[in-house]
Amino acid sequence: MSDETDAHLAELRTALANAAKLEDLAERTLEVVAIVDEVASPLGIRPVVVGGMAVYFWTADEAFVTYDIDVVMAVTDRLRATLADLGFEMSRDRRHWRLAGSEVFLEAPSADLDTDAVITEVTLPSGRTARLLSHIDVILDRLAEFQATGHQIVSQQILVLLDHLTPRRRDRRRPRAARERRAARDRPRRAARRIHSEAAMKTQPIAFEQWRRETPARRAKSAQVVARIGPIRRDKPRDRTEAEFLRSIGTPERLVGPTR
Repeated sequence: MSDETDAHLAELRTALANAAKLEDLAERTLEVVAIVDEVASPLGIRPVVVGGMAVYFWTADEAFVTYDIDVVMAVTDRLRATLADLGFEMSRDRRHWRLAGSEVFLEAPSADLDTDAVITEVTLPSGRTARLLSHIDVILDRLAEFQATGHQIVSQQILVLLDHLTPRRRDRRRPRAARERRAARDRPRRAARRIHSEAAMKTQPIAFEQWRRETPARRAKSAQVVARIGPIRRDKPRDRTEAEFLRSIGTPERLVGPTR
């Protein structure tokens, strides 16, 4: 490893340590993912935030938040080595990483995104860019999961996400939802439409400061929906490694949920 590479990794380790201390949950999450993207993109890998943190970004409601970060990305041996150089400690299942000395916990549950997916690129105050599923795609992802599992907490997330859709976004969701239904009836074709590369993905930009300005109104709207749907309690089984991490940082047991 060259001196230049060593120096760059040292800078990124410092940036990760600083990111882990950020008070704003969304900024902390996206900054960590943006730094991972900085080392992954030269390998042709672009992490995309999905799961609970993507739900949080579009609802600004912490009712579902457990602070672990789910990303879609292919994890090669080279990327695993680079994550270790950055200070991430890999779990025995080889799909979870914890940043040493912090409460940053990363999971890569999948390497696949649908070819129709739209990615939101968030420009952060640091100047870095992080990627996450668009609002509509988070809804479609949650709908697919609910169809497959029937978990109540997923249905509650869907209700909150839907309440934030503008009429324009609702119109854009209909043809996408119809395609998803057709794909659900034809699993082999759906599998063929999944890709590892991000090259074909459509993207839409947003500045983090815009998101921050919109957060109070978004949070108030989400709170009204959560109040109507009742107590939030996770019924979806969670990986044991992830559950142990969440308990270690004081996550309420209702959000840890059952383990598998």
